[in-house]
Amino acid sequence: MTAIAAPAAPLRALGFTGRLVEPADPEYDRARAGWNGAVDRRPAAVAYASDADDVAAAIRASRAVGLPFTVRAGGHSVSGRSVRDGALCIDLRALRAVRVDPRTALVRVGGGALLGELDAATQEHGLAVPAGQISHTGVAGLTLGGGLGWLMRPHGLTVDSLQAAEVVLADGEIVRAGADEHPDLFWALRGGGGDFGAVTGFEFRAHRVGPMVLGGLLVHPWEHARAALQAARDLMAGAPEELTVFVALITAPPEAPFPAELHGRPAVAVALAWTGDRAVGERAIAPLRSDPEPLLDLVGPMPYVALQSMLDATAPHGRHYYDRMHYLPAVSDAFIDTLLAAFETTPAPQCHVMTAWMGGAIDRVAQDATAFGHRGSRALTWIIGCSGDGPVAPAADWVRAAWTATAPFASAGVYVNALEPERPVRDAYAARTWDRLIDVKRRYDPDGCFSGNGIG
Repeated sequence: MTAIAAPAAPLRALGFTGRLVEPADPEYDRARAGWNGAVDRRPAAVAYASDADDVAAAIRASRAVGLPFTVRAGGHSVSGRSVRDGALCIDLRALRAVRVDPRTALVRVGGGALLGELDAATQEHGLAVPAGQISHTGVAGLTLGGGLGWLMRPHGLTVDSLQAAEVVLADGEIVRAGADEHPDLFWALRGGGGDFGAVTGFEFRAHRVGPMVLGGLLVHPWEHARAALQAARDLMAGAPEELTVFVALITAPPEAPFPAELHGRPAVAVALAWTGDRAVGERAIAPLRSDPEPLLDLVGPMPYVALQSMLDATAPHGRHYYDRMHYLPAVSDAFIDTLLAAFETTPAPQCHVMTAWMGGAIDRVAQDATAFGHRGSRALTWIIGCSGDGPVAPAADWVRAAWTATAPFASAGVYVNALEPERPVRDAYAARTWDRLIDVKRRYDPDGCFSGNGIG
């Protein structure tokens, strides 16, 4: 494909008013970079849209001159699909306003907002929208894939709180998708990824959360890894919905608060959040503190915004990442043993594995109510390879080997937000859901202009 060297003229002619960064611009390398440093692509230009009309103008101009385009919100995906060689990257980060109506608990969020911005605005009113675990994740990408996070058990996925979306379609038309307007598009946006239009705004119904929650980490030495995972599994078999638990296999960093005997060694961190009454929560999590007893107990009352940023240090911008994940019908002893054995071969200290329990409010939504098709899964395990700033290949090879070893314990499908670049997107969905997504795609983007996820 031959890229247009100077897309500025058609963009300006069709009304684009935002900032345009082209390859000759000193800011170009910074503008094209996303969260994953392993993604090194050279778009024709980066167009920083100032509003939905700007997005529409950029789409119309791209189509008029035959220039492919992508849409970037938070730029936080491992695969980096929002930037392509030779394509115009339409960047939404200027669309970051968050407006909260405390009376109705409705929250309007710009398509370029980050989770930290959403959390800060809603917590001013004691509200929260279920959304992820890393505060510099984009609201848009997380939502369009479904939205797994700390509040998924008490309040469901991010898409379960979505009330409507403002969408720029492939012809530049701006529409509102909701239960009563373009309901088929609204269904697809809730878990089907970003292949149907550019979402420039979201409307969520928030929930009463915080401002203080019970949360933090319980850290165990590696010799207690099997027992710690089993204890979490046994507790979550009958745990109240207010409790969400992620168990992370990590290499302990050589710094406080980790004790010296753990520095640079494999360890287990049980990360938890309780959103109900504190005294009840303390009793609920007591089994996690007793058998085995953690070497480091960092669980206590904390602001919800602190919980939401607690794991940020594990996912800094610029490192080289590769990941894969499984949904699990059960967390068996055999699975635990296989996972632990796989982690012992990790090639870099930044690599880690997160296993989390689902259920609760996620399963109160009908399976076909949204495009997210993995309700009913008992748990998930997310294998995250990271090589620092070195070549990602050793970490990627380890991820693939660990994923293959644990595959016999997994159920079908994958989270579309964890879809590795070489895997077809249809693997993320059951056949019936996929066919329905194709129908929506053909109606709203018949020419396949939005192609980041490969639906079409």
